[in-house]
Amino acid sequence: MLLKKEYALAGISVLCWGTVATVTKILAGQLDAMYALAFSFLFASLFLFIYNVKHRTLSKLRSISKGTLLRMVAVGSLGVLFYNLFLLLGEVTLPAQVAFLINDLWPALIIIFSCIILKERFTIAKLIAIVCSIVGIFISTSNGDFRFLLHTSISGVIFCSMAAVCYGLYCTLNKREDYDKGISVFVSYLSGSVIAFLWIIATGKFHMPTTADTIALAFNGIIANALPYLTWALALDIGNTAIIANLAYLTPFVSLAVTHYVLGEKVTIYSFLGLFLILAGIGIQILMQKKTDCSPRTLQELQD
Repeated sequence: MLLKKEYALAGISVLCWGTVATVTKILAGQLDAMYALAFSFLFASLFLFIYNVKHRTLSKLRSISKGTLLRMVAVGSLGVLFYNLFLLLGEVTLPAQVAFLINDLWPALIIIFSCIILKERFTIAKLIAIVCSIVGIFISTSNGDFRFLLHTSISGVIFCSMAAVCYGLYCTLNKREDYDKGISVFVSYLSGSVIAFLWIIATGKFHMPTTADTIALAFNGIIANALPYLTWALALDIGNTAIIANLAYLTPFVSLAVTHYVLGEKVTIYSFLGLFLILAGIGIQILMQKKTDCSPRTLQELQD
């Protein structure tokens, strides 16, 4: 049985996003944050430009109205510029694992926002899936000790929460739009790159990167950003929002494997316990969706 296209696309996103923690940690010790974003977004824009040229969709920009283009920039800024900005600000005052934990609430927020904005039905299965996934994230990142939450920076928590809200809204609002997702992601990164470059030029931090930095920035821009953003937007566009959103909870465990083998970080029993709960949440969503697909409901009900 072939894997459904939306699950394959979401899987690519999960694998690529799993490299973010490792790449970000490497870059953070070498480059200014906004400088890294400027060049990363530039490489992302170039990759997406080539993608749209290859698929002959770039010409659609000519027929896009100014209002639609502004919506692309506005919605895209939530998921690219503001998401990364708030996450960086949060990581300044929070331990990496705490920032990662709070930021990883965005898949649950997608489900909630989809019910509010897209009018999708909120079911018991979705509630159970959200609870299982969030508890799994808490257990795996805290090693079973929730007391670490009592000693965190309030401003850092707020910034990371804002980052999660921004990306949750980005995914939800993007699904509502009918414009080409390849073009919209390209516009998002291009506008983000322009703003980031204007910032580093204005602050006097612009300089040409070294060869080693260029390779790292290209990897961050293409593999950790552009490719997964594109495949994620396409997956949400054609798949069930709740199920796709829950698949994102696998990202921390891909990240766990990458940081273990690349950075040598330790894997504990709590990581596997958290993984079990997260997989349970995803499984509940998929099983409930299959049950819905086999029931004699109307087309409109299935779309909800």
